[in-house]
Amino acid sequence: MRASSALPLLPLGLIAFAAACVSSAATTGTAPPAPASAVAKSAPDAAPAKDASDAGAGAHAEIEIPIGKPGWKSVPKEQNGFYVALDGLCSKLGFGRAGKDVVVHYGGTSMYASERSGNASFIGLREAGLESIGDPVIASPTGVAGKSLEDFWIADSTGSRSSDGAILHRRTGTAWKTYPKDQTNLHAWLDGGIIGQGGMAFANGELWVEGSNTKPPAALENGLDRPSFAAFPTGDILLVAQPADKPEAPYVSRTWSPQVGVKQQSLAVLGTDRWPSLVEVAPNEIYATTVDKAARWDGSKWTLLGTTSGPIRSAHRAADNDLWVILESGGIQRSTPKGFVTVPTPEPLAGLSGLDFGTPWAVGQSGKLYKRENDAWKEAKFAPPAFTANPSPAFKAKQILVVAPDDVLVIALYWEKGVGWKEPELHQALLRSKPVKETLRCNEPDPENNNVDIGRGFQSWPPTLTSKTGPSCATPFAVLARRSNAIKAPPGDWPKIRAALKGHSELGDVSLVEFKSGDRTFVGAKAKDYESARKMAELASAKDRLRPEIVCGEPPVVDRTVALDSKTGDVVH
Repeated sequence: MRASSALPLLPLGLIAFAAACVSSAATTGTAPPAPASAVAKSAPDAAPAKDASDAGAGAHAEIEIPIGKPGWKSVPKEQNGFYVALDGLCSKLGFGRAGKDVVVHYGGTSMYASERSGNASFIGLREAGLESIGDPVIASPTGVAGKSLEDFWIADSTGSRSSDGAILHRRTGTAWKTYPKDQTNLHAWLDGGIIGQGGMAFANGELWVEGSNTKPPAALENGLDRPSFAAFPTGDILLVAQPADKPEAPYVSRTWSPQVGVKQQSLAVLGTDRWPSLVEVAPNEIYATTVDKAARWDGSKWTLLGTTSGPIRSAHRAADNDLWVILESGGIQRSTPKGFVTVPTPEPLAGLSGLDFGTPWAVGQSGKLYKRENDAWKEAKFAPPAFTANPSPAFKAKQILVVAPDDVLVIALYWEKGVGWKEPELHQALLRSKPVKETLRCNEPDPENNNVDIGRGFQSWPPTLTSKTGPSCATPFAVLARRSNAIKAPPGDWPKIRAALKGHSELGDVSLVEFKSGDRTFVGAKAKDYESARKMAELASAKDRLRPEIVCGEPPVVDRTVALDSKTGDVVH
C-alpha cells in the first residue's frame, strides 16, 4: 500500500516549509522534520478584527512584549559569520516562508512528540530581526502559505494516525482570524487566498479553496486517486495521480488554469511504485520524484531526468533542469543530460538549501554545517549559544534555510546543564548570517509542569555567564527560581531559598528580588561577583528542584525586594 501524499504527523514536529507552499519534505530544501509576542515593531499591532461576514471566523488576542531595556537584553555579536536570533527551551523550533518573509515558530503537539509540547508560538523575521505577528492559539502547526507576513495562512493539524485535516488561521494586516475548515497542503492562490486538499477523514484529497472566488472545476480531479498537486498564485494547477479505477496503471498529470481548460498527459516514465513528490518552481517548471526516478514538467510535456542509484529522500532545484536529490543513504546525486551523477560529500547529509542562489549549504547527519565553495564542501562554524553556562557548548545543526545569498538561517540544538541543575535540558537556537537587533529567548514553561510543558511567547533575557565570562561582568545576577502567573497566591518570602542562604555571610548583603520577564515571575539576587552568584545558585538548588541561571544584567523593573539577614536567613523589615 502506498502512503498518502498529504503531510503526515512527524516524530519530532520540526516542520520545514517551501517558499510558496507546504506539501512534502521534498519541496522544502531542508531535512525532513525532526513555529507570542515579541520585540518592538515598526508599527503597533491593531486590535484583532471582528468581521461577522466570515462565517465561523474567530479573532485572536494580541500579546506584546516590548524590546528589552538596557541591562536586561542580549545584543548579539557576529561570531563565525552568524548571529544568534533566538535561543532557549524552544522545542520543535522551525521556520516557514510566506512569500519572501519568514515565519518562525516553536512548540506544538503531536502523537509522537519526544520533546516538550504545548500550543505553538509564532514570530516574524524581518530585515532587522524578530518582531511580533500576534498570538494565534495553534496546537499543531503543519503548514504555512501566503504573500508576506501581512497576509498568510497557517494550518493547525486535526489529524490522527489514519487521517489528515486542519483548522485554518489567517493573518491579514495585524489581525488573526480562524476558519474551522478541514484542509492540508496549503498553497498560495489567487486573490490572496489559499488552495489545498481536504483531510482524508472526510474526502479523497479533493481540492478546496478559501479566500478566493476562483475555484478549479470538478473535472480537474474527477477519477484520480488522492493526487499530489502543485498550485501557484497565478491560478495554475498541476495534479499527479493514478486513475482511481486502475490502481496499478501508470501515473497521469492534469493541468488547469483560469485561461485554459483541463488537459491530461501521461507520466508513465515515473513507473508506479510510489506516490510522486513535487518540487514547484513555476507553472512551466515542476519536478516529480518517485522512489528512484525524477521527471521535469515544462508546461506542455514531461521529460525523464534519470534514475538515481538509490531511494530518494528529498529533491532540491538548483537551476532549470538541474535537480539535486538527497538519497535515503544521505548521499547526493545531481541530474545531468546523461542522467544522475554522484556529488561527493564529506559525510551523509540530512538537509540542503541555497542551490537556487548558487550558494549551497548543507547539514550533515552528524549535525555539522557545510558550505559549498568552488565545488568543495567546507565545514562552517557556529556562533555559540546566547544562554548557556557551558564554556564549550556542542551545537548540532538540524535545519538550514537560505533566504538570500547573504541571509542563511540555521536551527541548531545543544544540551544545557547549568549550575545546580539535576538534569540537562535540550535547548534549540535560531542562527542567522545577517545582524539582528536582539537575541530573544523562548518563554519559560510553567514551573508547575516543568518536565513536560513548553512555554509560550518570547522574552528579552541578558547573557548567561560562564566561568570564562563571569569575572568580566560588573552586574552578576543569580536567577534562582520562577513561578507562573497562573499561581495567584504570593509565594511568601521564599522560605526554602532563605533557608538555603542562611549562615553564608561570605555572600555579603543579599536581597531577594522579584521581577517579571515574559509571562513568568522570577526571583533572584544581585551578587558582589561571579563566584558569589554561583554559590547562591548551588546553595538554592541543593535545597529544592530548581534551574538557576547566572546572568549579566539587572532586572529592568523590580516588583518586590526581600532583604535577608545573612546569619539567620530572616527577612529584614
